[in-house]
Amino acid sequence: MSDPQQTTASVAIEYAAVTERVALGVARCEGSGAPEEAYTLATEAFREELERVPAAGKVAILREQRTDERGRVRSLKTRPGILGVGDALGEGEIEVDLAVEPVEGLELLVKGQEGSISAVAASPRGTMLRTPDMYMSKLIVGRQARGSIDIDAPAAENIRAIAEALGRRPSEITVAVLDRDRHENLIEEIRETGARIHIRPEGDLTPAIAVGLRESELHAVIGIGGAPEGILAAAVIKCLGGEMQARMWPTHRSQVEKLKEYGLGDPERKLTLDDLIRDDDVVFAATGVTPGEPLRGVEYFRGGARTNTVVMSTAPRVVRFMDTIHALEPEAGLQGFQI
Repeated sequence: MSDPQQTTASVAIEYAAVTERVALGVARCEGSGAPEEAYTLATEAFREELERVPAAGKVAILREQRTDERGRVRSLKTRPGILGVGDALGEGEIEVDLAVEPVEGLELLVKGQEGSISAVAASPRGTMLRTPDMYMSKLIVGRQARGSIDIDAPAAENIRAIAEALGRRPSEITVAVLDRDRHENLIEEIRETGARIHIRPEGDLTPAIAVGLRESELHAVIGIGGAPEGILAAAVIKCLGGEMQARMWPTHRSQVEKLKEYGLGDPERKLTLDDLIRDDDVVFAATGVTPGEPLRGVEYFRGGARTNTVVMSTAPRVVRFMDTIHALEPEAGLQGFQI
């Protein structure tokens, strides 16, 4: 291991400050009905805040497209100058790859619904698996079920193995699955085991955080979601000691060619945590934007706001939950905050 002062973890708190400042700005778009505006605001805030971190970061992973309610893929990079893949941000001796999720649950945010967060992960330069903005099949469990899963096995078999590892019955297991047509058969297979299902309208990064926390009553994430969120989830699970297996899920020939260009010649290859992030020096930070679990959303009050953030690292292995009061106007708090 390199000098502890030169590890990614030495700037972990700075990354937590980044997601806090992004969340403080973008949370004002709650219920706005304007995803492009919210996305632009979040990416501009990320660019500004990442420039202040004392590390030389390069954006390796960023979702720049969203699928609307009609299934149409749209780019949300609405104008030049906002954050993009390949951007170099910040200065310092530490060189890192960055995986950025401006807003997970963008539609949740603009519809005023629960569960949106802002997140970033960092690892030493060149260690994150490069992937185009595409789909990824994922199987994620926490520390207690580590070693019990196989993404090549049927979902029912994995659920029984997870239950056995936790000393439970399958009916005492809860699984997170995205609410997508492609998951109809998967959901039926899980139901047949007796396991409960948390069917999410959007976002599989937030449940990955919950799965990694030992006290959580969510035990696995199964299904096909975004590859960028998969890299962020890998950072979470590396920090929390769980297990994740994945497989790329290309839908176009161009994605297969792009994967080859990035060094993944076999898109069918089973990917482990060490394939997704090839180092054990990892940092992850996320701040709640709208109310949810395990992170509460931004709460505004006269002249200030309150944020709820988690920041974690592998070296040292630390998980911090930060409940922070922010004075957003000069006179705020002079009479004391209500906490």
